[in-house]
Parts: sequence; C-alpha cells; structure tokens
Amino acid sequence: MICVDARNEIFEHIELYGSPAMFTNARVDRPTVPEGLFCYDIRGSDDDPGALCMIENHVCVNHAGTVIGTVDYLLGKDGYKVIGEGINFLGDEITLDEFCGRYGVEIGEPKKGVLDALRENKEKAAKQPVKPKTNSEQSR
Repeated sequence: MICVDARNEIFEHIELYGSPAMFTNARVDRPTVPEGLFCYDIRGSDDDPGALCMIENHVCVNHAGTVIGTVDYLLGKDGYKVIGEGINFLGDEITLDEFCGRYGVEIGEPKKGVLDALRENKEKAAKQPVKPKTNSEQSR
C-alpha cells in the first residue's frame, strides 16, 4: 500500500458531520499528520468502492479515501461510524498548511513516518563514497 505525505498532499475541503475536514482518495502516512488533527480512513461499499460509507481508524479492503479533521469522531464500540448524509464537499482544494492556518491548528514537527525513513535512507546512500573494488573482488 502506497501512502502519501499529508504535508505534501492537496486535499478536497469538506465538512464531516458539520466540522471542517480534508479528504483525499489516497492513504495518508499517519505520522505525517500533525498532533491536534485526527485522521480516519473511509470505507467504500462492496458494490461501489467509491461510495463513501463509513469512517474507521484503518481500512484495508474497500478503502475509498482518508479524512483529516479537527474533531475526534468517537467511533464507538464497533470501531466505525456511518457517514450517511454527514459529508459535504465544499468545492475547493486545500493543503495541510492552509487548513491548519484557517482553523488555528499549530503545525509542529511531525513524527517520522515510513516516507521520511525511505527518504533519509536514500539521502544517506547517495552521500556514501563508492569504495573501489580490489583486484581480488574484480576477478570474482
């Protein structure tokens, strides 16, 4: 599963259950979401995976998108909440920085996620000098 970095994603601006939020069809690398925001996956239906049915902490099958918002939606004992008519697409795009600025969420240093670790490893490998092969290694 490929995840996007919330800090670099362009989201659709939405309201979820009357509260401001952001939506993307992609999976979001959770550690890239700043503290103070809540991140949930959206489950699509079996018949139409694009239909937005429920919010859950993590969705593996029928993932229809991810929402990030300012509210903890308290999923309850079943671990999900039916969306129904609770989602409203506002018709504009918004970045994480814009969203946080508009709704007063301070952006601190995010936790390191999978994408950060991969980027760091690639940068380290690029900086390592290439060791020339010895004569005995070349003849192998």
